[in-house]
Amino acid sequence: MRKILMGTTAVVGAALLAPAAFAQAPVTTTPGQGGLRGDATGTSAVVAPAPAISAPGGLSIRIGGYFDFRSAYIQDDWDRARSRNSAAANGGGPNAVARNRYDFQNDSELFVFVDGRASNGLTYGAEFQFQMDGVGGTGNTVVDLDEAFMFVGTPTLGRLTFGQEDNAASLMQVRAPGVGELADGNWSDFIIHNGLYGNPYLLAGINDGNDSTKIIYTSPQFAGFDFGLSYAPQSRSEGRRIENTGTLGGAAATFQRDRVTAENEIAVALRYRGTFGPVGVNAGFGAMFADSARQNAAGQSLAPNARAQAINAYTVGLSVAAYGFAVGGEYTWGSYNNAPGGAALNPGLDDSNAFVLGVTYTVGPLILGANYGVAKQDNGTSPAGVALSDRTHTYYGFGVVYNLAPGLALYASYQNINDENLPTAAPSNATYGGTGTTLASFNGTSTRTINFGLAGIRLAF
Repeated sequence: MRKILMGTTAVVGAALLAPAAFAQAPVTTTPGQGGLRGDATGTSAVVAPAPAISAPGGLSIRIGGYFDFRSAYIQDDWDRARSRNSAAANGGGPNAVARNRYDFQNDSELFVFVDGRASNGLTYGAEFQFQMDGVGGTGNTVVDLDEAFMFVGTPTLGRLTFGQEDNAASLMQVRAPGVGELADGNWSDFIIHNGLYGNPYLLAGINDGNDSTKIIYTSPQFAGFDFGLSYAPQSRSEGRRIENTGTLGGAAATFQRDRVTAENEIAVALRYRGTFGPVGVNAGFGAMFADSARQNAAGQSLAPNARAQAINAYTVGLSVAAYGFAVGGEYTWGSYNNAPGGAALNPGLDDSNAFVLGVTYTVGPLILGANYGVAKQDNGTSPAGVALSDRTHTYYGFGVVYNLAPGLALYASYQNINDENLPTAAPSNATYGGTGTTLASFNGTSTRTINFGLAGIRLAF
């Protein structure tokens, strides 16, 4: 799941556990709550705290989440008849015609917060996040567990988290200000990407660790600074695998200990948050490291020249807010392919990089914002060994959010994406033992252009 707001899930829990007297006050949110972004501190649509339910042992249980309805107009080169007929994986065939440009979607998540506090100041609890944004074979919405974790901590020693949660770098990264889920927002949920490589978006911030099962430590704040670190032994180790039958959900499973995916992921982060009179400053640095796959699907060791490079990704961000304005940016770079830190580079490929700039202005219940970003990734060579130009993903967009009432917001945005030299499979270098890279064709050109208009209404609770 894309993580596009600053702050941590712990902050959301604290917000939802606030006294009822503060029900009309703005609170800091995560994508599951406001999801519409805002100023340098992550403040978004106003969310009223949910009432608590008493549980055994003095624990309290609260329910939160959101429901989002949105409509879109999509003008995408991959939807054209010529593009559909150029690739069978794009759902085309002889005499295929262009796709419809209009669509509706709804998206929703439900959170369960469990919180407790001992007399000695120890805080503990758990969180469960259920998402309803997929569709099953019957056409009905599929419910699945997005994240699930427990935590223990104290105000002076920090907090330990165990379970399926984002890594420390993703939790604490400082993103460019934005509004209406720009840059890595909902435009990618409406497009067809079959027949093309990886994620359609490259500006999503540092990888979130795939929500794999991990241990995370986040420190208290000292003079405005805090830090975090996390460790996950296996990528995609979400919950419990059925390893004795070789099946998972009725389909063939890749055993998580077969060393066919990234492993030993370590993430670190350092952040500063402070105010200087009317000026708020948010700055951060994050990094993640992971070993690439060691074996193929048959359990055979990969030869040194066939094994992908180790994964690393670094990010820095700065956001400054004053007098209703917030401006800032982020820069991410490292040895990775796909979304930042999301996949390993094949042998012989150069590092990737991306930047996003953003500005917002808040006046009363109205938030205006704009983003611009560029990401570049090495395409290696053609099958004949000829060097190819980099994949260059350029984005700009602007949006508006209007808070109608606590937890209720209208939003709209326009976004433009130009994805130049997009490959059909993971890039490789033929001179380093790879097969080379094949680039997709979009209506007779090497650039995929998407124009996207979005309007919707969201209820966050």
